[in-house]
Amino acid sequence: MKKVFCWGLVIGLVFLVGCQKKGEESPEMKLAAALAPLPESIQKDLHSFGTSLNKGESLQALASLRAALRHFWEVTPFSLTQVKFVNSDNNSYGIYEPRNSQAFKNGEVIYLYLEPVGFGVEQKPSGKFEFGFEADFSVETEDGKVLGGQKKFATLSFSSWNYNTEIALTFTYTFSGLEKGRYKLATTVRDQVSGEDAVCEKWFEII
Repeated sequence: MKKVFCWGLVIGLVFLVGCQKKGEESPEMKLAAALAPLPESIQKDLHSFGTSLNKGESLQALASLRAALRHFWEVTPFSLTQVKFVNSDNNSYGIYEPRNSQAFKNGEVIYLYLEPVGFGVEQKPSGKFEFGFEADFSVETEDGKVLGGQKKFATLSFSSWNYNTEIALTFTYTFSGLEKGRYKLATTVRDQVSGEDAVCEKWFEII
């Protein structure tokens, strides 16, 4: 009976299944070769994941997978994803109602949803993990004229017993006195731990 070796790779959740035959590399050698380009810390975590998975130790495999994600997160540049207008500020990670239009009436509330990636997380002596963000914004016309904005209009701090990576932010904007036309809303989010920042730009229309 052929031996089947299964392992998982956290980046992209790519799963490989191989059958060992006489003269072929062992599963362990294949795994080591596949992991070689990765940082050593992630290699160790994923090797432990594969070993635990093959032994049927699901909880240990999950712990190794989470450790790999943590080490991956620590070397990932800070960025903003899933930037979109939504219907309210009552949102959590992946749970929101996208707005079907980028057109707003003058003075109508604008809700901007986004998910930060690669932000710093600091573990305190208590064992808790802390992280947070500051945000600036500006509004520009189509020809690049800055109409206004505010530095540090939002400061958001988090404290958790887990090393959280699934975080969603919703910013609320209300603009009055804008003439009909298209405008660019530029939001700069700053990671409080690393000091890195990232900018997202969304166009909207006043009708």
